[in-house]
Amino acid sequence: MPAPLRADPAAARANRRRRAAVLALLAAVPVPLVALGAAAPAQAQRRVVGGNAASTVDHPWIVALASRQQFGSGRSGQFCGGALVSPTKVVTAAHCFYDEAKGRVERPGLKVIVGRDDMRGTSGREVPVQSVWIHPDYSFAANMDDVAVLTLAESQGSRPVVELVGQGETGPYAAGTRAQVYGWGDTTGRGDYSPVLRGVDVSVVPDQTCAHAYPGGQDGKFDARGMVCAGEDKGGKDACQGDSGGPLVVGGRLVGLVSWGTGCAEAAHPGVYTRVSSVADAVRSVL
Repeated sequence: MPAPLRADPAAARANRRRRAAVLALLAAVPVPLVALGAAAPAQAQRRVVGGNAASTVDHPWIVALASRQQFGSGRSGQFCGGALVSPTKVVTAAHCFYDEAKGRVERPGLKVIVGRDDMRGTSGREVPVQSVWIHPDYSFAANMDDVAVLTLAESQGSRPVVELVGQGETGPYAAGTRAQVYGWGDTTGRGDYSPVLRGVDVSVVPDQTCAHAYPGGQDGKFDARGMVCAGEDKGGKDACQGDSGGPLVVGGRLVGLVSWGTGCAEAAHPGVYTRVSSVADAVRSVL
């Protein structure tokens, strides 16, 4: 079973992306680290590592999840990412609404930010969330079926959306396939959050390689039935904490969601994503 969030520096590195919603407090709220326990900078939130600035002009379906009441206003309250898949629906990670100690938690004043590249600014729209659907089989402990659908209180009209990969599709998950991941998370693994949207190209990692990297225990267990890994053999490119729920895209379609992993951009530990093809039908049923 993946290690829980605790002060142990080694164990706390596991499942870092799914902890982004909790750890985002370190970047968004000006409180001393000691107030949150013995967490060290190495365990702090993360964002896209090794990438470049991206824009919602080019990718208008990329959105941010925000709660100013919980995470402060410095970065618009951003704590996770997501993808607009219909005028009123956003797909993101279920773990963005969970806490290691409390289980499922509410995000007061939850909004989806549309059309804002720089979280320090006011461009775009902050759209209230009407409801949150969590996959009924989601397991916080096993990281399986890590997907949620948010229903927006206001339609985004003709704004472009991203297409979901089909249920059971395998082509986009072939080893070596080039993919793109986007987010506002940490770029260094030391809590250095990006105020602006970033993206990076990564390669889909063979399932057997990912299974070797995550055999179970402290680092978590990879399960190809609902997960896919992406990264680079030498490391250096990855999603990170703060990117949770953000989109992994192949050929303009949504194939993955930033879910979990150990460290950031480590050669031996690629990022683990929700395999959207395993939950596509469930997601479409609530669209």
